[in-house]
Amino acid sequence: MKENTKRRLSELILEELSEKIRSEEGLRQKLEAFTDLPVEKVAEAMIKQFEYLLSSDLRDLIIHMIEQDVQAEEDSAAAEIEREDEEPVEEVPQPRIVSMEDRSARAKPADEFLKDVPELDYSAESIMEHFRPKEPFPSEPMDIPLGPDDWYYLYGFSYAPDSTGKGIPTRKLALKGVDGTASIFMIDYGDVRFYSHKMNSADYSLDKRGRPTLNAQGTIDLKYNHEKILNVLRSEDVLVPLPFWTILQGHQNIITAIEDRYVDLLRALIDVHDIVEWEVDVLTFDDFLLHLPAVVEDSKPRMTHRDTKHPAVKGRDIKLTEKVIFREKNFAQEIHNELLLHALKAKVDYMIRLDSAIMNDWKSILSARYTITKDKRRTFCQTIAHLQDQFSSFRLMFRMTNPSNRFILFS
Repeated sequence: MKENTKRRLSELILEELSEKIRSEEGLRQKLEAFTDLPVEKVAEAMIKQFEYLLSSDLRDLIIHMIEQDVQAEEDSAAAEIEREDEEPVEEVPQPRIVSMEDRSARAKPADEFLKDVPELDYSAESIMEHFRPKEPFPSEPMDIPLGPDDWYYLYGFSYAPDSTGKGIPTRKLALKGVDGTASIFMIDYGDVRFYSHKMNSADYSLDKRGRPTLNAQGTIDLKYNHEKILNVLRSEDVLVPLPFWTILQGHQNIITAIEDRYVDLLRALIDVHDIVEWEVDVLTFDDFLLHLPAVVEDSKPRMTHRDTKHPAVKGRDIKLTEKVIFREKNFAQEIHNELLLHALKAKVDYMIRLDSAIMNDWKSILSARYTITKDKRRTFCQTIAHLQDQFSSFRLMFRMTNPSNRFILFS
């Protein structure tokens, strides 16, 4: 297409867009929130966001959405012509209105951004609607009082199905936080949703700055709960996780942190949709298994004392440790076999050996990388959540990560 033609067509698009914006009552109502600000500043800010939309990966998504609609209409028209040719025409046919449901049913498969999203809402006003599912978790009205001195634990963030969020929590989940008692609630700000819970500072010791801190045993227990909660959230929604023990004082400070990093948050959410390589680590805590009857009484080890590379810990029954390590080896192999069913390919970086040592901390028994196509990602995450429940009596920690998707909200 010649440059002059492209220019003229782009001008026509601008004219059409201008007319539709003027006639869009819903958009006008949303702009009422900006009426206290200088008109030219509002317009400049909107233009910048529009330019970012058209220069980012979202542009390809918009193009694909339009192509889907066009293809759906063409397919519908072709099907109508075929029916007319097959059946005698007794009356003048009425124009067929193609519903949004028809378009979705007849459209080509969604592009790479949308393979893991169960439903698409083409009537949505925000482009971010196409990146996220509808409300994935049952929730109830928020009834947790929030004070300026309260501390909050942050797990991660996803897309907010309702992009009108102002940072004020309105819903809470039937999901408890790392402490096992506090309910996790959602903080929606723009197109971003944070998962958080209010901390009871009395349950923790405070450092010199007045920040809640953990002892060694508390760290062990809460790390397990942290990863478990992330896996539950990830099983239903695309999630960017935050590091363990990301805490912040004051609800307003959370909003400020989101505002300061808002563009980075959106980019991280877009990037996570492109990830197909995932690292999965499965960890155990030996001391827990050493005192678990289901492990030490039922397992039948295949190794002998002379096979062990590492010396036994003084005062610990060597046969008992052999049973634990043998059982951990079985755990690792069983879990890897299950995850392989949902992966395009995999590479095991580490699997526990029968001559491994007992440790007094979380210990990896499996570390592997899995290539997961985007249409299988949700199933893969749900499988991890299922395995987490299946092995809950053995307290296995499942950690799903990707180096390019690590996000730190504040330093």
